[in-house]
Amino acid sequence: MADPVQFDRKPYIVSYVDADGVQQKIRRVPPPKLHDAMPTDQVELTRKHSDDFKDGDVLTVVGVSPRQPNTLKVENAAGQVTFISQYDMLLKEKKAMRDGLTPERLPERNQYLLWP
Repeated sequence: MADPVQFDRKPYIVSYVDADGVQQKIRRVPPPKLHDAMPTDQVELTRKHSDDFKDGDVLTVVGVSPRQPNTLKVENAAGQVTFISQYDMLLKEKKAMRDGLTPERLPERNQYLLWP
């Protein structure tokens, strides 16, 4: 099974009507993903965002957009949701499947296969 979110950096078109009433189109390419967090993973907040999202809080990743992969939608224990930058978090615990493997079967978690 593949990852739940694909980050292929496929270009997309944004269209809007400018102040003169003329429709404009812009071609955009999503930036590369700079972190390992996926939905359902646990992350630790490294910078305070508000009174509800303080430095050191452990949050659950709710979503990562393929068009803005470095902005994460996170939820705290009270069920409140906010958006944070990948620079404001540390990956605490992997819970999502990656490359068809559960977190327990990932190579970095399997100490038996590591050389002494």
